[in-house]
Amino acid sequence: MTTRIAPAPRSTREPMTIPTPRGPVSAAIVAVVTGPIGLPPIVSSLDAQVERAVINSGDILTDDDLQLALLFLHALADGGIVGVDSRWADDGILVEVRRTLETSLDEALRDRLARAPIVADGTDRLAAFLRDEATTAELDEFLAIAAVSASCDSLPELATALERAGLDCTRGHYLDAVDVRVITARTTATMLAATALRGRSAIAAQLPPLAGCIAAAAGRFDVEITLDDASSPVRTDARRFARDARRLAEHLAAAHTLDAWMHAESALRACDLIEQDGVLSAAALALRDVDVQEDERGARAADAAANAENERHDVRELESAR
Repeated sequence: MTTRIAPAPRSTREPMTIPTPRGPVSAAIVAVVTGPIGLPPIVSSLDAQVERAVINSGDILTDDDLQLALLFLHALADGGIVGVDSRWADDGILVEVRRTLETSLDEALRDRLARAPIVADGTDRLAAFLRDEATTAELDEFLAIAAVSASCDSLPELATALERAGLDCTRGHYLDAVDVRVITARTTATMLAATALRGRSAIAAQLPPLAGCIAAAAGRFDVEITLDDASSPVRTDARRFARDARRLAEHLAAAHTLDAWMHAESALRACDLIEQDGVLSAAALALRDVDVQEDERGARAADAAANAENERHDVRELESAR
């Protein structure tokens, strides 16, 4: 299925900082757009390179390189990239590359939903954990995740929560630190928002990924975020796919985050940014050295494993019933 891309609007959103590439495709795109526009491209046959990478990818939903490349292209068309000529957003080859990546993402989401429908929502569990149980370190890590999942331009209350936690509000600042599943939740939402229908579907498309979790975490910093009720009957296949695709991507990101914490591990990627950030480096140390009894830590991990096994069991029953 080919995903139609709307013309890139000129946005007043803050430009995103250039992230550290996670592979050859994202590195090639960064190399192209940081070069002069109108001259022969620094990277030849970029579109062919991306097509080969898509074919060879084991799973685009968890492919760091391809997901970062797509997020980069989305940001280029919405607010821009620091130090990058805005005219690159309309470059024909880059538009084709974005179309290739979005088509692959669309197909992967449809395939995953067809094989294993979501029977439990990790976002609800993560939101409840953030609201009632999360430690300061876990809240700090999640706010860094939220700063990638959402943006302070579209969710001003998030900026207040970040500031109260001592974290940076700059767009894209924490991109190097987040797991690929968070990026996938963001690219999925952006892709679907470009073709969103009007009414309730448009409201849902405007909500950032993990919105309920963000509201729960912000509440711990005495910041209230009110989310519009976007629930409505699903009457068309297109709306059902948009709902389920977003739910799947957000579930994967939330489940990864909560699973890491249940095993007393950081939910973020090891990178230079964390070492240079006083809040996140302290959070990483606190999570590794958390002062809990071994039986309590084991119980938390056992609960996470049991939840995962219950989900797999429900999926097998659904597939057997077909």
